[in-house]
Amino acid sequence: MTQSGEELTLKGESKPVLESIFSYNKAMAVRYTVDIEDRSKVQISMSYPDKNTFDTYQMIFVMKGEMHISKNGEVLTAQKISAQQHNLCRFPFKTTRMAMDIKDDIISINLSHDFLCRYLPASHLVQHTFRKRDAEDGPKMLSEINMLLTPEINAILQRLSVSSEGGLCDQLLLESKVIELLALQVAQFEQLQSNTARAQLKKGEEERMQQAREILIHHTGEPLSLRALAHLVGTNEFNLKRDFKVVFGNTVFGYLNQHKMEQAKAMLIEKHISIAEISLKMGYKHATHFTNAFKKYFGYLPNKIKAGKLSLLIFWEEFSAIIENLEFLMV
Repeated sequence: MTQSGEELTLKGESKPVLESIFSYNKAMAVRYTVDIEDRSKVQISMSYPDKNTFDTYQMIFVMKGEMHISKNGEVLTAQKISAQQHNLCRFPFKTTRMAMDIKDDIISINLSHDFLCRYLPASHLVQHTFRKRDAEDGPKMLSEINMLLTPEINAILQRLSVSSEGGLCDQLLLESKVIELLALQVAQFEQLQSNTARAQLKKGEEERMQQAREILIHHTGEPLSLRALAHLVGTNEFNLKRDFKVVFGNTVFGYLNQHKMEQAKAMLIEKHISIAEISLKMGYKHATHFTNAFKKYFGYLPNKIKAGKLSLLIFWEEFSAIIENLEFLMV
């Protein structure tokens, strides 16, 4: 709650107190006490409605800006999650402080100990990693290297950020997205553990790849060669191709295609815009080329969404994601 009696939303914006969209499942309730000392900053102290003494877990996704996480009273030891990064954090009961700029774009999702154990058995790598850090004081990060937001994760976050406070069906779809995010986060963490190449990259090299990604996704409608992109970030074509795949797990143009398709799907779902207009925005000269690329990526044509077959398609896709994620998480 803010000093004026407002509740912080998932994106860190203030609004009058309303029933949480996670109210059907208290295991995922997002509840904060907010203390604003500097009006340009937001400070959050964790507070829980139930009185159990279990640690809580939080998936933190930073789209814009950065978040600093520390034990209360120990600001100098804060850990940072920067733009386009995410991590799964374990917070000791009522001992965690988080700080961010009020203009930052961040989604945080609380998960109870019971909720996490429901999907991740004690033998799982995530549980094992947190157990190894039991002796550490203060908040614990699952991954020592913050993980990077992928187009798939960004697309889910975009849908979460515009979710309405609806009935039980909306709640089930919302929870399915949380489970899907957890599965993607766990999969990326497992991949990172075997990716020694990224750990060996110098900070400057990884920052150049982050720059390359930003340039790439802001030029979706404009042709950009690998040589030109490499020149813009101060490297050569060979290093760009090698380091980009190490950091993002995909080729430069493979990542761009994934981003385009996820953005196109979001436009089809949420905006009144024609397929021809979307194809132009995505850099295709002909709508048929876009349609073919869309079908190759998703397995169905974009006009099925525009033709009113969205509900069945999206529901089945999300239902399939729930089943796949449950099978993945219980392995």
